[in-house]
This record gives sequence, structure tokens and C-alpha cells, in this order.
Amino acid sequence: MPCSARYSSRHGFLWSVAIAVMVSLWNPQRALAQETDGDCLDIWVKPEIQVEGLIAPPQFDNSKSSDQIAEVARQSGYARSLNQASLLGLTYAFTGPNIAVETKFREARNGKRCIRLERVKFSFGARSTDVYVARKYRQGSCAYDAILNHEMEHVRINERIVREYVPKIEKELAARSAAIRPFYTSDVKRAGQSIGNRLRFELDPLLDDFNAARLAANDAIDTTQSYTATYAKCSDW
Repeated sequence: MPCSARYSSRHGFLWSVAIAVMVSLWNPQRALAQETDGDCLDIWVKPEIQVEGLIAPPQFDNSKSSDQIAEVARQSGYARSLNQASLLGLTYAFTGPNIAVETKFREARNGKRCIRLERVKFSFGARSTDVYVARKYRQGSCAYDAILNHEMEHVRINERIVREYVPKIEKELAARSAAIRPFYTSDVKRAGQSIGNRLRFELDPLLDDFNAARLAANDAIDTTQSYTATYAKCSDW
């Protein structure tokens, strides 16, 4: 029968430590036991999926010393930097996946509401990108340009991996969203949050793959051979 949903609700989430706690509260077994019936299932439609790969334009910083850049790296969790006393350059991309779900529902005769997933908006990638070059090397110098060129290669790698994962995430999210069938609830807001938690939980393995691919691609150019080639380009180190 045609959907007669009269209301909609939107629920947005940004991945964070707090969100991780919320995800841990979602119980897959409990979700499978949600109450529904033929009348409720009849309002199902294929959810609309919107995935955006974020590519923030780089911001350049030439004001920090090598030691200060290394500290930025340590605080950011870059394990590679912990093995170095200082860094000549660094590309730091802040990635914070975000998901927002929109639901619709209709009043049911049993005093509850039959809710369905209407739309999912998901964004991931670089929300900000900071490129650091040690202040010892001034703009226009050979060393500055060599460091900057290396860091911009990291920027391009991050952008490439984001673009590669947009269709992968679209496909996964579409399948996961379509599997969420309408169900009865007495609390539309909480039900919407439960749906968002479920989708975040189910996307985690693919997001782990994305982060692993991004780190591996960046590590591939942070080698002794790469650094040696960069140093060989200039004499003003």
C-alpha cells in the first residue's frame, strides 16, 4: 500500500569518542528483534544515499621549528614521527566521518509509530589539511620547495584515496540502509539514533580499510630512498 507517512525526523552524528560509546550501546541482536508486521513493512522505500568525500584545500604553515612540527605529529598520533627528534615537514589531515539519517513515520492503530529510514547522508575524508614546513627554510629557497613538494605529494595521495573510497562506501551504505526495514517504535528520536548507530557500527570495517589504505600509501613515499632523493635536490639544508 502507498506510504502515508506524515512526519520526518533528522538525526546527525559526528564520529568522536562520545560516538564510540554510543555505538557500543547498540545491540545487533536486539535490533533484529524490532517489532514490525505487514502493514508497517508496506511503507518501506529504498533509502536515498548521499556520500561526500571531503577534500579540504591545504593550509600552509611556515612558522614552526622542526621540534614544534614533531610535537604536532606526536600529538596527532603519527607513530612514524615518534622515531624522529624533529621533522622538516608534515601534512596533517583531520578526518572526522559524519553521518546523518532522516526517517519518516506514520501513526499506527496500536498507539505506536511505524518508522522507516528515508535518507542517509555520509561524509568522510579531510575536513582540514595543514601542511607544515620548518621555519628554518624560507619560502623561495630550494629546501623549502623540496619539502613542500614532498608534502603536497601526501596531500594528493590523501585526495586520491578519498576519491577511490567514495563508490565503495556508497555501495556498502546503500546495501546496509536497504536492509533496515520499517518497525514500530514509541520513541521516534531514539529509534532514529539507533538506526544511525547501527549504520556507523556496520561501516566501521570499511572505514578501517580506508584509513589503512591511506596510511600505507603515505608510508610508501616516506622511505630512506625518498628522503635521500629529496636531500639531493638542494644544497641549502
